[in-house]
Amino acid sequence: MTTEPDAPVPDASRADAPLADHGVGEAHEPPVGYLELFYDLVFVAATMVISNRFSSDLSWRSAATCASAFGLLWVFWFHTTLLMNVERRDDLGHRALVLLQMFGITLTVLAFADKGNSNNDLLGIAFGLVTLVLVVMYQRAGRSDPDLRAWAVQRRNLLLVAALLVTLTTWVPSGIDDLVFLLAMALLLVPSRGVFRAKLPPPPVDVPHLTERAALLTLIMMGEAFVKVALVVSAGAIGRDDVAAMVVEFVAVFALWLVYYDDIPKAGVRRGRTRAELWTLAHLPLQLGIVSIAVGISKFLQVDDHGVHDEVVLILGFGFVAVYGSLAVIGVLSDRHPIRPLTTARLVMVGAALVLCALTWWFAWFSPFTLLVALAACELAHAYVADHLRRRTFVGPRPATA
Repeated sequence: MTTEPDAPVPDASRADAPLADHGVGEAHEPPVGYLELFYDLVFVAATMVISNRFSSDLSWRSAATCASAFGLLWVFWFHTTLLMNVERRDDLGHRALVLLQMFGITLTVLAFADKGNSNNDLLGIAFGLVTLVLVVMYQRAGRSDPDLRAWAVQRRNLLLVAALLVTLTTWVPSGIDDLVFLLAMALLLVPSRGVFRAKLPPPPVDVPHLTERAALLTLIMMGEAFVKVALVVSAGAIGRDDVAAMVVEFVAVFALWLVYYDDIPKAGVRRGRTRAELWTLAHLPLQLGIVSIAVGISKFLQVDDHGVHDEVVLILGFGFVAVYGSLAVIGVLSDRHPIRPLTTARLVMVGAALVLCALTWWFAWFSPFTLLVALAACELAHAYVADHLRRRTFVGPRPATA
């Protein structure tokens, strides 16, 4: 009997198997509920606001600030997903908390956009509000399920510390507050093993739910790339360069869609909660890279008398390196075997992006538009090679050796 390349091998004894409390009547229900899909919608507006802020100020400080803001908002999604992965609650109280969190995320991103334009520094208060909502959600989970109590309490305490830190940024000098935000984000990105010291094991991972959650948010980021470029083109007359850049952008996003959705959601996650959380965390630079590629292509369309700014080359380079570097890490943490050939192909793509950006930076004959075309061509070549390599792999536990 042969195993299909992408068919996971069932193993009821695995620690990261779906939770046992799903009854027979729920077998056909999707892993991700409509409440979680509704929750993801708030990140559409948030990502657009942050990307627009960066587009209006291409500087190193702006890049660091906007990337940090994206990471801070992403942390909310990460902790909400971890909680819903182990407790699929959908009562009125939980819905109210999710809605309050969505409002807080919107308030947070608006406070970030307003920072520097007025004397009202509401960012720390808004971020603290959302973090406190998450504290209540984890507190409720710990009280309702004794098996989750130790893990939920540890996560709750970490969130409380982060909420206190970011709220204090409202009263600390500018510059120091950025360091406090980074410290809070670092605390909230620590996997469970880094904070979990209870005798009871952490809750098991529902792999189908986790992979679908990550895939859906990644899809939203790809959609943001289309919207970002379309808005820039619609702001003026459509010319030949606009059409050419849009073709390159569609090819680039479609190639990325191929290599991600033909592999990552089907490959699952290796056994263990720590690997599952690291697998999820690796999606942060991936999705940040997708947004960076969209910003880079949109700025390419906004040329002036001096041509394309050098910063655009750096933005595109960072985007492609972040995307394919993250795919390499995600692949290593997946349950696909053997993974080394696919990892090598992804790292080769990282190297190709660096070389192409260096050529554009140092040599005038290698234009930014040539860079765009070359990157899209490399993506198509990588997608073809990756598909060929993936067909020689299997998903599931390694077979026992004789």
